[in-house]
Amino acid sequence: MATKTPSRVAVIGCGWWSQGWHLPHLAANAPHCVVIAAIVDPSPLPISTLSSSPLLSLVELSKKYNCPHYNSVEEMLADPEVGPTLDGAIVATSHASHFQVGMALLKEGVHRRSMAEAVEKEQGGSDSVVAAGKKRLRPQSIHRALHIFMEKPMTCSVDEALEMSKMSMTYPEGAFVINHTASYRPQTFVAKEIISSGQLGEIRHITATMNGGLMWLFDDKKNESWVSKTPWQKGEDNKTPMNGNGYAWGQLAHILAWIYAVLGADDVAVPKKVFCTMTHAPNTGADISLAAVITCSDGITFSISGTALLPGSQYADPPIGKRINVEIFGMEGCLLWGGDDRIPETGKLELRRSAPGKKEDGQSEFPCSQGDAANELKDGFYFEDGDQDGKGPGSMKVFLDACNSSAAKSLAFESEESTATLVDESEPTPLANDSLIGLRTVQIIDAMYKSSISGNAVDVQ
Repeated sequence: MATKTPSRVAVIGCGWWSQGWHLPHLAANAPHCVVIAAIVDPSPLPISTLSSSPLLSLVELSKKYNCPHYNSVEEMLADPEVGPTLDGAIVATSHASHFQVGMALLKEGVHRRSMAEAVEKEQGGSDSVVAAGKKRLRPQSIHRALHIFMEKPMTCSVDEALEMSKMSMTYPEGAFVINHTASYRPQTFVAKEIISSGQLGEIRHITATMNGGLMWLFDDKKNESWVSKTPWQKGEDNKTPMNGNGYAWGQLAHILAWIYAVLGADDVAVPKKVFCTMTHAPNTGADISLAAVITCSDGITFSISGTALLPGSQYADPPIGKRINVEIFGMEGCLLWGGDDRIPETGKLELRRSAPGKKEDGQSEFPCSQGDAANELKDGFYFEDGDQDGKGPGSMKVFLDACNSSAAKSLAFESEESTATLVDESEPTPLANDSLIGLRTVQIIDAMYKSSISGNAVDVQ
């Protein structure tokens, strides 16, 4: 009888966020859910200007989490004891290297599928029955799928985002989760259901703001990866320069991803043209305030703004939260979502319906007010999930669920039970793929920088 097995996950990029969040979250899910199978970083001594204490070296991390360490994703994948046994990988490298690492992982997944298809071919086709009563399995049942958990932004280049999105779509066996934690809040799924069910009617206008206390981050030259236009790390081959760096890449990616997550449909609010103005930090030149108007191919009007000039910091004592507001208007109603992301009581998801001449016209409804303990649904404003305690945000859970499914299939196939009971001729359940959402955020932010530089409205690439 096959037993449950934990998934095997690698962490690629061992800086401040991985050491403070990803690795502890994975460890909290161990040993029954996940095993940290490898850690990867081009530097043997990761450093961060954001950490209040020195980061652990790769050797120290390897001992702490009882796993091997590597200097590149290619080196890890080439290790026959590790590469073929991975169920997933977390990509937390510098923004500019996401493409290089992500493509290497996607190619590994496609290679595994090709090997499985070769096995399928050897079985003689869809109607064959092989020895010992074993029937044909679909390639996705045979091969160990490789799932990706990508830090935001997906890339800092539209060309790279287009290529990686296309590649991820050709590999549906693997989940492609981008760590936009706000997009995986229970309230977000409620908002998405409201829109997809047509309760707002045809969407016509979107407005959004996101203001945070982040001058300590964006106006300090030491924070090179957050302010430099070429924020790659030593030892990385990717050298794609950026049109700008600062608040847009660092923060607006969150709110743009949330908007496109709740809109749902691929053909809604497709960005066509952007006009944007920015102001910049005096010491670093990073953008710290911006206002943009986005023209969409379906006629939706869309404005977005944000600034790092809010006094305070979310990491101070007491912490000062970010001020966030999103309003989505349709022909039959609107959805309102905003508040202070450190104080849930400051906001709640609000639905207002348009019903001219009727009592309910313009009346507020609060679809999360009843709560749902099973789904952790609470009435209040919950946006980014940056808690260091616990087992990680909803995005991490979706990723690990996909990894565990692959690990279970792999164990079953390799066991004596890979017989008729494991026959799988059905289409697989679609896995999370955030690549189109990631692409939309990259397209818009890239156009924001280009517009700010030119002083004109620019076409979205």
